[in-house]
Amino acid sequence: MTDTDSVLQQSLLLGYLMLDYDTTDELGVVDNLLVDISQGRVVGLVCQGAAWQRQRPIYSWQQIASIGTDSIMLHGQGAQMPTTAAQSMLGLEVWTDTGNCVGQIVDYRFRRQGHIVQYLFAQADQPGLYGLAPDAIISAGRKRMMVAAQAVEQAEYFADEGVPRPSTNWQATAQTAQSLVEQVQQQAQGLSDYAQERLLSDDLNEQLQSTTRQFQDRTQNLRSQLDQQVSKAKKRLGPLNKALENTVENTLDRFSEPDNSTSPIDLDSFEVWEDDD
Repeated sequence: MTDTDSVLQQSLLLGYLMLDYDTTDELGVVDNLLVDISQGRVVGLVCQGAAWQRQRPIYSWQQIASIGTDSIMLHGQGAQMPTTAAQSMLGLEVWTDTGNCVGQIVDYRFRRQGHIVQYLFAQADQPGLYGLAPDAIISAGRKRMMVAAQAVEQAEYFADEGVPRPSTNWQATAQTAQSLVEQVQQQAQGLSDYAQERLLSDDLNEQLQSTTRQFQDRTQNLRSQLDQQVSKAKKRLGPLNKALENTVENTLDRFSEPDNSTSPIDLDSFEVWEDDD
């Protein structure tokens, strides 16, 4: 267990396995730490949990029960969120009160209770890391902090290295990944029969609606084609109907006109037949 007076380094805690002290459940791994600059202390941890979680849980630093060599034990229930002033310090530009940008924060060291000991910054034109005491900060925001130029000149040399790389506990990371896979499988197996039937019903309804739309489209196309054929037939039969009408009219006219070409019948004429002797 880490001693309360021991000094921790932010970059060395990233990727640490986080376990629930009360249930021993795996909560995830440490993704980031949050600092309240005005108080000069670490106030929270950002946890990288399951893949389906939309937001990464944030736990208060006060929830930590212990920090070991393999994991961080904390009380997962009753989380008290850090203040709105909490932020990640990584990447903050370091400016002097004379208006010069001298580097950016890449790491920091703090005690077990969360109190900051040193902010470590890297300069663009010089190798290594340099430490700034919390009381050297004049003001700070979300993108940059301002310190006294004299404090930068007197900054303590910390290490002959560039931006520190987070130490990765590969065994803890592998165990967490396996645990997340098992949780996903349990979620998949936990689907009820009703949900499965609902999915099948929705699929069947979608297929039925698609078939109905296709049938309606084909019927509409057939009706359009039939209308076109009827229209063409009417155009073709138009002259024939006209000729037929003319023929009928001519025939009727012939029957209605009087025939003067034949002689009238004489009803008074008769033929005399002589008697045979």
